[in-house]
Amino acid sequence: MVGERTSVIGQTLGHYHILEKIGEGGMGEVYRARDTRLGRTVALKVLPLERVGDAERRARFLQEARLASALSHPHIATILDVGEADGRHYIAMEFVEGTSLRQRIASEPLKLGVLLELSLQLADALAEAHGRGVVHRDIKSENIIVTSAGRAKILDFGLGKHLPGTAGGPDATATLIPPRARLAQTDTGVVMGTASYMSPEQALGQAVDARSDLFSLGVVLYQMATGKLPFEGATPTSTIDKIIHQPPRSPLTFNYDLPTAVEQVILK
Repeated sequence: MVGERTSVIGQTLGHYHILEKIGEGGMGEVYRARDTRLGRTVALKVLPLERVGDAERRARFLQEARLASALSHPHIATILDVGEADGRHYIAMEFVEGTSLRQRIASEPLKLGVLLELSLQLADALAEAHGRGVVHRDIKSENIIVTSAGRAKILDFGLGKHLPGTAGGPDATATLIPPRARLAQTDTGVVMGTASYMSPEQALGQAVDARSDLFSLGVVLYQMATGKLPFEGATPTSTIDKIIHQPPRSPLTFNYDLPTAVEQVILK
C-alpha cells in the first residue's frame, strides 16, 4: 500500500497509469492517467488514504460515481469506471481538456454570444440531471470546464443527491458532513456547497431541490455577464448573510452592453 504522503504519480492503480496531478477537491485528488487497457487518457479521482477508513467519506465518494454515471449528456463529464486497488478507491472519468469557467471569465465579462451559448449548454445539462432526479448542489464556475471548442462540461457530483421519490432510491448521504473547506454551520443544520453560489435555502441548511441548482446557475450567469460574483463577503458567514438578506446589484452596473432581457433572466 502506498503511504499517505507518498506521491502516486508514475504508479498504476488497477489498469490506470497515473501521469500527473491536475486538481484536488473535498472528495479526492484528481490525476491525469492512462487507461492501459484501452489506450486512452482519463481523469482519475482518488480518495486519499487518510479517508479510506471513514465510512461516510467513502460512501459519498461512491455516491458521486453512482449519481454521475446515471447521466448521459454532452455537457456532463462521463463516468467511465469505479474501483479499488492497493487500498485506494478511485473513479475514472472522461478527461476534458480545457480551462475552468472561472479561469475563462478572469474577472471580465464574457462576450454576449459566448455567454448565451454556455448558458444554454449548462441549463440543458441541468435539465437532464433534474429530469433524472439528481441535484448537483455545488454548481459553480470552478466545477465547469470549457473546451477550446467552446463546449461546457459540468464536473464534480461529490455533493449531489437524489431527489426524494425519484429513481435511484433514498438519499443515503443526506446527513453526511462535507469537507471543512465546503462547510458552513448555521442554527438550522449543516450547509453543503460553496458559499458564494448557494441558494438561500441551501445557505440555511434546509432541504433543497432542483430550484437550488437553478439559483446557483444564476450566480454563474451573473459572473459570466459581469466578471463578478453577486454575493461576496469577507467570510463565508457574511456572504451567506448577503445571500439571505440583500438583493444583488443589477448586472448592468458592471456591463452596460448587456441586453435588458438577459439581465432579467439572470436576476430571475
